[in-house]
Amino acid sequence: MNPILSSLPKVDKLLDHPILSEFSHHLVLKNTIKKHLASLRQEILLNNLNEIPSIDLIAQQIKTEFQKLSSPSLKPLINATGISLQTNLGRSVFSPKIIEKITPMLSEYLNLEYDINKGERGERYSHLVPLLCAMFECEDGLIVNNNAAALMLIINTFAKDKEVIISRSELVEIGGSFRIPEVIKGSGGILCEVGASNKTHLVDYKDAISPSSAMIAKVHKSNFAQVGFCSEVEFGDLIKLAKEANLIDYFDLGSGFVDGFKTDEPSILDIMKLDPSLISFSGDKLFGGTQAGIILGKKDLIAKLKKNHLLRALRIDKISLIILQETLLAHFNKDYELIPTISQLSQSTQILQERANKLLSLLQDSILDISFEVKKSTARAGGGSLPLQEFPSEAIAFKVKNIQDFSFSLRHLGLIHRIYQDNIYLDVFCITERHFKPIVDAIKHALDNTNQNPNSSK
Repeated sequence: MNPILSSLPKVDKLLDHPILSEFSHHLVLKNTIKKHLASLRQEILLNNLNEIPSIDLIAQQIKTEFQKLSSPSLKPLINATGISLQTNLGRSVFSPKIIEKITPMLSEYLNLEYDINKGERGERYSHLVPLLCAMFECEDGLIVNNNAAALMLIINTFAKDKEVIISRSELVEIGGSFRIPEVIKGSGGILCEVGASNKTHLVDYKDAISPSSAMIAKVHKSNFAQVGFCSEVEFGDLIKLAKEANLIDYFDLGSGFVDGFKTDEPSILDIMKLDPSLISFSGDKLFGGTQAGIILGKKDLIAKLKKNHLLRALRIDKISLIILQETLLAHFNKDYELIPTISQLSQSTQILQERANKLLSLLQDSILDISFEVKKSTARAGGGSLPLQEFPSEAIAFKVKNIQDFSFSLRHLGLIHRIYQDNIYLDVFCITERHFKPIVDAIKHALDNTNQNPNSSK
C-alpha cells in the first residue's frame, strides 16, 4: 500500500477534530469528510500529491466545504448588461409593490384549490382563467409551469402518434440547447417538416396534409429573425387551412406581448382576433411575470388538455400562480409601472440620460482613482424576444488595469456588466437609483481586491 495513502487521517478522527466539533452532530459532515478524503486519495494516486497536508489544514478545508454547502448560492444581482430579459439572470424581475401585495398569501393558507362558495375542492386555474378570457376574448385557458410544458401537453394530447405539420424555418433551438423537433418527438408527435429553411408557402402545408395529420403548428422564431430572400405563411391562413382539413391549429408564441411599448411584434390580442384553436406563450418574457406557460383557445380543446394525466406533472405551482395573478391584473389595469420589464422597454432616452448622469456624478465624487464617462449604448429585450429590436440606452464606461481580474471581482460582488473595447460598461437600462450605492461599493471593493494602481486608469 502507498505509504502516503496510509497516512491519511481516518474519518472518525476528523469528526472529533476541534475545528469540526461544532458540526459533529450534522449528518452531512461525515459525507463531506469522505468526499474530501476521496479527493486527496485520487490526487495521491495520480502522483499530484507527494505529502499529506496536516490534519489541522485538512479539517479547515473540510470546514470551508461544509460551510459552503450550508450557505445559499442564489443571490440578488445588479443587471448592468443592458439586456432586460437576461435569461441567465432570471428573466423578468418583480416590482417591490407586487412582492408586498403577495406576501400575505405566501405566509398564510389560501384558497388555491378551495371553492369558498361551495365549501369543497376547487380548481387552481379558476383564479386566472376568467380574467384571461375577458382580456383576450378567448373561450378558455390553462396555465402550466412553462411554455415548453404547454407545447408538450398540447402535442401529447392532440397529436400523439400523429403528424404535426410545421415549417422547417421554425424548427428552432431554444435555451439550454433544447430543440423544438425533439420536444415534439418527445411528446409523442410525428414531425412533418414542410417548406425550405428560408421559404415556406401555403401549398407546402396543403400538400403535407394526410390521414395521419393532426395539427398544423406555427412556432415563433424567438431569438433570431430571417431577412432577405425569405417568406412564411401568416397564421390566419394556417387557421383557415386547418379548419378546412378538420385539423387543430396551434401557435407557440414563445413570448407573449400585450401592450406597453412600441414594437412590430404581433400582440396576443391581435392573434386571438384570428379565432385560433390554441396558442401558448411564456409568462416570464414580454408578459413580464413569472415562469409559466399560458394556453388560450377553444373550450372543448382546453377540456381535453385538463384530462391529460401529464397535467399533474406540468401544472403551475402556488407561488407562480400568485405572482401571475398580480401581473395579469397589472396588465388589465394598464398599470405598467408594476411590470418592470414593460417599464424598462418603454423608458425614454431622457430618463436614461438623467439616470446615467446621476450615477456618473456619484461615481466621480466617490471614486477618484478611475476616470468615468457616459457613453451611448444599445439595450435589448433578450429572453428570446424581439431579436432585431434595439433600444437606445446609456452606459457608464471606465478603464482599469487587469480588466479580467477586475471583472471577475465585480461579478462576485453582484455587479453583472459588459466588457466592450477594453472598457467596463455599466448599462443603466435595467438599473434604478436604489442600485447606485451598491454599484459604487462594488467598484470600490473590486479596486481593493485587484490592487489597482491609482494611476493605471488615467
